[in-house]
Amino acid sequence: MNRYRTRALAALLMVGALFVSTACSAGLGGPASSRAARDGVIRFTFAPDPIWDYMRDEGIIKDFEKENGISIETSATWDEFGLFAGGHADIISSASFEVPGLEEETERETVIIGRYNSERSRLLVRAGDPARSLADLKGKRLGVFTSVSGTLVWHALVEKMHGLSVTGKDADFKIVVADIQNLSNLLARGEIDACICYPDLSARELRQGSVRALYGGKSSAQLFADLKAPGHDGPMGNVFVARKDWVDKHPKEVGAFLDLWSRGLREWREHRDEIIERYPQHFAVESPQDVRFMKDYVAERDWVVQDVRFDRKWAEAESGIFDLMRETGVIGDDVQDPKFLPTAGERQ
Repeated sequence: MNRYRTRALAALLMVGALFVSTACSAGLGGPASSRAARDGVIRFTFAPDPIWDYMRDEGIIKDFEKENGISIETSATWDEFGLFAGGHADIISSASFEVPGLEEETERETVIIGRYNSERSRLLVRAGDPARSLADLKGKRLGVFTSVSGTLVWHALVEKMHGLSVTGKDADFKIVVADIQNLSNLLARGEIDACICYPDLSARELRQGSVRALYGGKSSAQLFADLKAPGHDGPMGNVFVARKDWVDKHPKEVGAFLDLWSRGLREWREHRDEIIERYPQHFAVESPQDVRFMKDYVAERDWVVQDVRFDRKWAEAESGIFDLMRETGVIGDDVQDPKFLPTAGERQ
């Protein structure tokens, strides 16, 4: 647990799979670009996302390209990692806490240029379970979609709050790795006792009241803020990560990309219900009841940030997740914080 290497690679691949059915990334379309980086072009690789789909379908992206003289080459793939490692993508997404692993595995210097959404997983138990925290479930079956990725954030939080280990050979729980889309159903059926679950993949069980969230329904990001960074909205489940050499040579393209996503986040705030209803597949909901539930849930607990841009103060707070992970032994002291590019207030 003291290094990022194999663990980080597995995490990045698992996160790519997660994007298939969640609102974490961007649905793009088109084959992977094999061309080299060049001026006036942004090679953007992401996985399906309702905000991007909405901007594409409404003609916002096309109009933006025409107005700015910048073309966005998009690639739809769950293997963002592979395209980035192969030099075929200028910008991809990653959880902020996985960026050091991305750098180590690709041997490419990176920089975080923007933010998108917070790490939104919750700890769920069955509705009738009297547990008030994970400490009450020591020795019980804990369902996770992977032993890495966001589970490591929960390991750090639980270690800090309760002195218990979620993962590793000395784990205080019986870890059950299962399909992320089925975790809340396994919980409701009694096959596991708790799960690290995503609310948009647990809509039916949450709506029916067969499961409930511990810690007052707070996400891992909210608990981190309570512990280490009051008022902060991270750690991020998705940030926009670019190759540093590309960023240094293409400031116009970086600014345009952030402007476009600023527009996207504004469209999300203004048309959120319409987007959820229009693209329910991105929220893992299908029935009208679950669509209505998701609209209400997101309205109260939206994990999409207000602004893609950030300032230095925000970056320093976001780096606090690495301090917590070092403090709790999740990563080694030699793991460096990722690099950030604060641009808040420069171009709107």
